[in-house]
Amino acid sequence: MSPEAKILTNDNGLHLKSEAKYFFDFDSIDDLKKITDFAKKENKSIQIIGSGTNAIFPEYFSDVVIRSTNNDFTLDDAGDRVSLSVGAAVVWDDLIDFCVNKGLFGLGNLAGIPGTVGAAPVQNIGAYGEEISNFIDHVECFDLDTNNQVRLSKSECKFGYRKSIFQESDNLIIVSVGLSLLKKFEPKLHYQDLKDHSFTDEGELVETVRNIRNRKIPDPKDFPNLGSFFKNPTITKEEYEKNSKLHELKSYDSDNGDIKLSAGEMLDKLGLKGLQLKNIGLSNKHALILINCAYPNGVCTADDVKHAENYLLNKVSDSYGITLEREPIYL
Repeated sequence: MSPEAKILTNDNGLHLKSEAKYFFDFDSIDDLKKITDFAKKENKSIQIIGSGTNAIFPEYFSDVVIRSTNNDFTLDDAGDRVSLSVGAAVVWDDLIDFCVNKGLFGLGNLAGIPGTVGAAPVQNIGAYGEEISNFIDHVECFDLDTNNQVRLSKSECKFGYRKSIFQESDNLIIVSVGLSLLKKFEPKLHYQDLKDHSFTDEGELVETVRNIRNRKIPDPKDFPNLGSFFKNPTITKEEYEKNSKLHELKSYDSDNGDIKLSAGEMLDKLGLKGLQLKNIGLSNKHALILINCAYPNGVCTADDVKHAENYLLNKVSDSYGITLEREPIYL
């Protein structure tokens, strides 16, 4: 296998200017072993990318950049559930449609999320009261340190709110994801946007969730974005009671007794919706969505994103005493 130089400006959600000197597509463990050998000879690290919908690409990658082409599906009946193994390159919403067509239930609340299946466990993607970790049985990986395939169980993945072991373990390359899905339609509808609806099947739920997302999130074809840029902060009840500035905001009780706040509401109340900072703007639809204002004719880089991020972090910290946490990752 030989690398190629590749422009990646159109391969990331924000369409940031980006390119890689050493780029490989891979489909198998054998491919990964060959790529690892090349990287060692060149004294380079390896950076995996998916569709770049939750990542901030640098202008120039110094590492060897790789991307999966594994689009395989494998079904196995497991009593009252179904085991489904899905290749890392499968588009997440294509998986949602596959499950609807096959009568496999559970993932409907996660419809419309951009990205690939391989990226889903990294951030433990979630929406409308559901998280992918609730349906993960295992994750198949390639360990760059040992040059071998390894299977991580759900518990070994160390899932948390938008967190997993994959954020701290650069040696693990996700090859496929093993899911355990329901045979019976049992929708989770306690989230505000869904609890007034009734659904007869998964297809109706999926269509509704996609419509809700489309109303809130600008079309990435017109306004390149990464979805929600900041996580919703969670604080203790004691911290909440002591900070009177937070009492004007909506608050939600978490399962562990903490208080969850809306990062988008904070930005909105500070009048930041629609603001433009250099080549990055906050969407008029939702203050949590950062968009590339230079698209399609201008140039926007990771430095522009960092400038906007720092400005917003300081604004929220100064006004509410809350330190927001970014959701997408810098590569």
